[in-house]
This record gives sequence, C-alpha cells and structure tokens, in this order.
Amino acid sequence: MVSTISLPLALCPLLLAAGKKLDFDLTFQLIMTLKKILLVFVSLLLLAAAFFLWRIAPLANGYAAKYLCSHTYTSHLDPEKGLELYIKPMHPLFRGVRYELDTINKEVTTRYFGLFRPRTAVWREGCGCTLLVDETADELRKRHDIPHANVKDDTLQALWPEGNIVSRDSILDSINWSAIDKILDEAMRETTDDPTLRDNTLALVVAWKGRIIGERYADGVYDNTPLASWSATKSVTSSLTGVMVKDHGLDIHAKVDLPQWRGDARKDITIDHLLRMETGLDFEENYAPMADATEMLYGCPDMGVFAAGHPLAAEPDLRWSYSSGTSNLLADLLYEHVGSTPAALHHLAYDEFFNRLGITTAVFEHDESDAFVGSSYLYMSARDWLRVCKLYMDDGVWNGERILPEGWVKYSLTPTPDAPNACYGAHIWLNAAPNPADRYVPGLPPDAYFFKGFQGQWIVGIPSKDLMVVRLGVSNDEKGWSPEEVIVRLLEVLDKQ
Repeated sequence: MVSTISLPLALCPLLLAAGKKLDFDLTFQLIMTLKKILLVFVSLLLLAAAFFLWRIAPLANGYAAKYLCSHTYTSHLDPEKGLELYIKPMHPLFRGVRYELDTINKEVTTRYFGLFRPRTAVWREGCGCTLLVDETADELRKRHDIPHANVKDDTLQALWPEGNIVSRDSILDSINWSAIDKILDEAMRETTDDPTLRDNTLALVVAWKGRIIGERYADGVYDNTPLASWSATKSVTSSLTGVMVKDHGLDIHAKVDLPQWRGDARKDITIDHLLRMETGLDFEENYAPMADATEMLYGCPDMGVFAAGHPLAAEPDLRWSYSSGTSNLLADLLYEHVGSTPAALHHLAYDEFFNRLGITTAVFEHDESDAFVGSSYLYMSARDWLRVCKLYMDDGVWNGERILPEGWVKYSLTPTPDAPNACYGAHIWLNAAPNPADRYVPGLPPDAYFFKGFQGQWIVGIPSKDLMVVRLGVSNDEKGWSPEEVIVRLLEVLDKQ
C-alpha cells in the first residue's frame, strides 16, 4: 500500500515534466510571437526603405541626369569626371546612380542602381540641358525655335574686357608678378585626396584696374569653358530685370498680379519684393530629399509656377528669406513680359545683355516651360563672369553705353532692411555690416559685393580696391571655398604698387 505521504512524492516527476512542457510551450510561443513581431518590423522597415528609394530615386536620378548632361554637353567636359566631382560626393546614396550617354541626340539617362525610375536630360543648341519631367525629348525639341546665340569669339580681337586678349605686357603698373603667381598657384593646390574635402577649383581669375592680371584653370578647363554657377545665376536674373526696366518699361514696384494671388495677401507682392527676397512666401530653401528646393529643381516642369503656389509665411516686405523659388518666379515673369516665346527671351538675354558685354560663353538653361531657371542654371566662363562683375563696378555702363538703368546698381547694392547684418541687396550678396566681425566675409572691405553660388562659386567685386575675383569649382566640404584668404593676400601685394 502506498502511503498518503508517498503518493504526492510519486507524482512529482510527472508534475515536473508537465511544468517543463508548459515552460517550453510558453517559451516557444514567446519566441514565435517575437519572430512574428520582428518579421512585421523588418517588413515595415523594408517597405519604408523601398518607399524612400522610390521617392528619392527620381530626385537622385534627376540631379545626376541634369548635371551630367550640362557637364558633358554644355561645359564639354568628361562625364566620368563629372560623376566623380558633382554626383558621388553629394550623398552616399548617389553612388548608386548609373548613367547612359546618347551622344547622337545629346541626352543623358540615369537609373538608380540601374533599376529605379530613370530620368533623362536633353541638350539643345543655345538652350543647354533641360531635365524632362512631363514631356518627351521629341516634344521638347519640337518647340525649339533656334534662339539667338552668343557673339563669336573671333569678333573680339582686342584686350580684355573689350575683347578676349589677355596680356600682362599691356599693364603699365609695376606689379610683383611672382607674388601674384604664388598666391594663385597655392590657391589651386589641393591639400587632401579625400573627394569630399577637396577644393576642386576649376577656374580662378583676377582682374585689377580693369585688366586681368592672373588666371588659373584645372586640367581640361579653358578660358572659354562655360561652367556651372549655381546661385550666382540669380544676380544675372536681376540684371535682366534691370534691362527690362530700362528698355521695356518694367515697373518693379508694380504688383505682380498673378490670378491665383488675387484672393489673398499675396496680391500685394511686387517685383521689388522678389528681387530683395521679401515676398513672405513660405518656401523652404533646403536641398534635402523631398524639400521645396529639391522638388522644384528636379520634379517640376515649371519651377516658377511651383514657387508661386506656396502660401505666405509672413506679410510681404516684413521678412527676408533667401529663396531659389523666388528667383524662378521672377524668371517666369520676365518670360511673360517679353512675350512668352523662347526667341523673345533669348533676344533679351543675348542681344540686349550678354552680347553687349562681349560675353561669348553664356548658356542660360531652361525648364520645360521654356523660362530660364533663373535661380541656378547659367553656365559661363570665369572671364565672362568678370564682365558682369565689371558692369556693376562701372555703374551699369559698358564702353560708354548704358546697359542697366540709372540708379540700378545703387539699388542692387543697397542692403535690404530686414536682411541680417546688411548681407543682401537685390539678388546680390553684400558685405555692408557696420561691424567688421558681422560682415559676410569679415576680412574684406564693406563695399565688396558677391555673386555667390553653391559649391563655392564666388564672383567678387571690390570697387574701393578696383579688384575683381572669380572662382568657379566644385567644393563639397560644408565650409566650402572662401575667397577671403586669397583676396587679402592679393590686396597686400597690390596695395604696395
């Protein structure tokens, strides 16, 4: 007979086995539940990544297609070098972009890892490269009406700036040429092999007392190579506005009067507000994926219309806010004011402006609406950029002919009241802060002005020193290339003459 005490003891192995099975079942269920949760999380993560790639691929492909097209067919430079300079250092994701050149039709098509949502940019004679958004290449070319072209190089057999001849023998001043050459050589020298930290200066040209006294170019770049200028373009968009004022009666203080603005406070925006970046429009000057500026440049057929669709963040004339959308809206208005045809627009830009200055290399690129991309897409040689800079040094007069209206240069170089530290006029950066430490470039005189663009594009004029400097390149470091050290050193030499 089994005692009442020994019976529970006899059951212990059974209970222990049952407990172990229960613990195993619970553990197994917990593991399976965690696996399901992890699977769902990973699936959601993959879906999010796929969606992000789906959204960013057109922008990455659009960026790559546009700049490889311009680099290859507008600047006539090596596309592989363009890929290494302009595309890959921009973002790690851009290293996945693959491109194809159609050398017969002068098109560039890019695909993200060769798969995602290809984009194509098309080059047209006189128009440069246009990124396709809503149209096909054939549709875009059908509207091409052979616009006006630059004046030819061979018609300018005279000393710069009247012509294209540069000679130190023509300069009467006694200059320490070896010191100038040393400064320029050192400014071109790279101090690192890291592509994200290299200066990548493509052109550096200095003019003093109206003559070029030194110039340097990277391999494959020449004195007549049109190079990307990015936002320095804005200053020429302003200059074309000045031509419209002088020769076509444009009133910059009249209201823009877009139909879609008539029902709200945007109806009070004027061209003056556009020029001084005081429209109050809520435009995000940010080049992150899916930000306003990025969507505009790589996802819109009409960039000015995109900018005009933004609501107000502040009343006009009450807030300064730098905006590429504002410049493209201004470019759209110029297109409308000349008659909304590419031929009329090119007549304004080339016959009435570039050709009068002897500029031979300018290529002002268009979006699909046929307007210029007035914020970013003017390609021009460093020498020709100096010509525009000199026009402002000479109060808008060129060889005795008034190009810009009287008072335009003063207006353009007068600080906008709400711009911080008096840093901005009418589409031109200024150095006018009373306190030297607050100036845009602290080491330079307060009358210095700048046509400035992304990746270290600098066109600098200093009237009090009769000095101009142009630097074009592809600096991918966040701090970028600064003209301060080079110009300070140049002035130390020239002030002794």
